[in-house]
Amino acid sequence: MASGTFFVKSCVTCGRLLEIRVELLGKKVECVHCGAGFIAREANDDPDAERVEQALALAQAYIDSVASVARNNTAASRGC
Repeated sequence: MASGTFFVKSCVTCGRLLEIRVELLGKKVECVHCGAGFIAREANDDPDAERVEQALALAQAYIDSVASVARNNTAASRGC
């Protein structure tokens, strides 16, 4: 059974609530629901910071999906 102190934070991409260990504050974590990565932080003093972080997470997810499609198209054109 895991022990430790957690804080609750919503995922910047999907909005689901996550329990994050306090030891991970300031480190990159990954949402167990959608796989988005973000820096674990407690409540922001700057309300724009979370919106910027969310926009960056969405942009990275889009870039990853486009790269995946490009890889699949390249493999298909080679007859793989």
